[in-house]
Formats: sequence, structure tokens, C-alpha cells
Amino acid sequence: MGLINEGLLEEMIKQVMKEQRVELEEDLTGRTVDINYFRKNYCGNKSCEWVRTFIFDKFPETDFYNGGWVVNPRRGSAKAGRKTIIFLKPASEWLEKNKTRINWNASLSS
Repeated sequence: MGLINEGLLEEMIKQVMKEQRVELEEDLTGRTVDINYFRKNYCGNKSCEWVRTFIFDKFPETDFYNGGWVVNPRRGSAKAGRKTIIFLKPASEWLEKNKTRINWNASLSS
């Protein structure tokens, strides 16, 4: 018979690991990113035009002015300073809920 209650030790380790995981998760609240960051980290490194066409254009609910999470999905005039701005928390939540609706194999050439 050992001196250590293995079941209790295992539960303690699981609890510590769970707490550590929560601490390591990044809070995305209020964070904005540009389209390059978004496409590389959330869209499998698809091109900017691919993301604009097959996500922003295909799903107009992503547009900020339709209640979504992307401002200037088509960028507009560079002279006007209209940069695409993506609110990361709602974008990542939307992608998780809608990932199966996106045709990830779609091609711009078709």
C-alpha cells in the first residue's frame, strides 16, 4: 500500500491543468486584426481575395453594417483610408459555427 492516494493526486493534477489551460487561453475581447492576420491564422492561409469572395461576399452577415464582425470587407479606396478591420472574437466564434457552410475548396479561377 502506497502513502499517496493516487486517485486524489490524479484529480488534483487534472484541476491544476484545467486552471492552467484557462490562464493560457488568450482573451480575444475587443481585439482587432487585419485581413492578413485573419486569413493566415483563421482561414488556412487562403488569399485575401479568396477570403473576401468566399467568406465576406458569400455571407453578408459578416459585414459590420449588417451586424457582423468585418468593417470594410471590400476595403474600398486605399486613398480613403478604408482598411479592412476584423473583430477577432466574434469572427472566430462565427467561423466555428459556420465552418461547414464555407466551401474551403472553392477556387477563384472557377
